[in-house]
Amino acid sequence: MIGDFGDRNPRNRDIKVADYAPEKWREFSSAREEVATKAIKQAGGKVETYRVLIQVDLNGMYMRLHKWLTEAGMPIRGGLILSRFAFFQIYDAFERIKKSVIELSEGEFADFETVTEDIRTTDNDGIWIDPKKTYLKFSPQFDLFYAPAPHKDIEWKLRKEARSGNFNLERLVKNAGKGVIEVYGSERDYNAYDDFIAKLKANPQYSRSEQGFFCYYVGPKGLSSFSEKEVDTRIVIRAMDALYNYEADVICVVSSDQDFLPLSKKASEFGVSFYQADLAKFNLEHNVGRKIKELGSKFLKGQIDPSWPLLVIWEASSSEGPKSSALYEIDEEELRTLCQMHNEMNDFHIAPNLSSNGTISGLVLSKPLN
Repeated sequence: MIGDFGDRNPRNRDIKVADYAPEKWREFSSAREEVATKAIKQAGGKVETYRVLIQVDLNGMYMRLHKWLTEAGMPIRGGLILSRFAFFQIYDAFERIKKSVIELSEGEFADFETVTEDIRTTDNDGIWIDPKKTYLKFSPQFDLFYAPAPHKDIEWKLRKEARSGNFNLERLVKNAGKGVIEVYGSERDYNAYDDFIAKLKANPQYSRSEQGFFCYYVGPKGLSSFSEKEVDTRIVIRAMDALYNYEADVICVVSSDQDFLPLSKKASEFGVSFYQADLAKFNLEHNVGRKIKELGSKFLKGQIDPSWPLLVIWEASSSEGPKSSALYEIDEEELRTLCQMHNEMNDFHIAPNLSSNGTISGLVLSKPLN
């Protein structure tokens, strides 16, 4: 169950109806898994847990998503919507790993979740189980790696340098106060970064995080050096710990950096599959490192599914009664931008439905004639 979204929690968050409470849904899910396990074993099949550890370097994902959403006209009000698209990307990588593991097994494995889904949707017609297969119960775990946003400390140091009356430094101070720092001639907006991280941690698949730091120098000409430290090293150390402690059957590093490729060979020595996902380059595929692409089927390129804008809207929606509660709240401008993003990626278009008093009461679905 998704956890606390803080300032974006819906007003009706505390409303619980017995049959729709999170605890009840967990009971239903556990019951389906228990039935599926018994059915598979009675049919002669096997059930095994398959642990997928996904290690995410957040800085690159945040920067690319921030740029993409800003260019789409999305107002960046904290890290919520940024975090939802990041989570969808990470979970999509997990789903693609599942598919890859099943395909590479050449018929030996099947996805345990297909059985639980059949149980959920069957109309008393029974479910199909192959007694010759081992059904893998995939267990995802997301570890997050990052350096906390540095803009406040940079602002303070720039302010000290700006006492000389340098007009450009005063401009940099003003920008840093808004969370924007100028690095090597380009701007990076870190204002929503810490909130982005906090809201990613609300997802139940999140396991742990480790922090590095930003190394930078602020002088009379402003910010002259800027780099993230310790993050890559912490990812490697965590991966090695997972290998030596037999914590994972798959390790996937989410990063654009090619320095992680030696982990592929080391993982194979432990009988662990290694994947790397460059999710930050979802609209810049030609910029993906050549060595990463050489992983072949073990390389996962970034992508944005056309359904995701609507999924954000759905997660933020409630019915009139208490039986369907929103996971979080979005405002009207965010809603309209999400509708526009959906329409640019899909044939069927959506638009807010305005009631007589001017409030939004739902969505209108249409298909343009052209």
